[in-house]
Amino acid sequence: MKFIVEIILPEVLDQELIDLLPSQYQEIGDMMNEGIISSFMLSDNAQRAWLTMDAASEDEVDNLLAAFKLYDFVEMKIMELSIAEMASPAVPTFSLN
Repeated sequence: MKFIVEIILPEVLDQELIDLLPSQYQEIGDMMNEGIISSFMLSDNAQRAWLTMDAASEDEVDNLLAAFKLYDFVEMKIMELSIAEMASPAVPTFSLN
């Protein structure tokens, strides 16, 4: 099943939260490489973020999110998707000519 998670960051980021951001972005990148997170988006004002995740249940998503370093600093909303179409990255074809 595919889920979208909306992450709402505080309007004012305290220093503790700012210090956690680089390691949180790294963790998200690692989860993308593992195929757990399929996309990540951040709003232009950095107040909201969205990610799509593949998981067996909403409880599994919640457990994965609970391990996030930012978990105690942000609000997270989990929604199951009924349709999630994504374009595949274009891979150039190789020609021997």
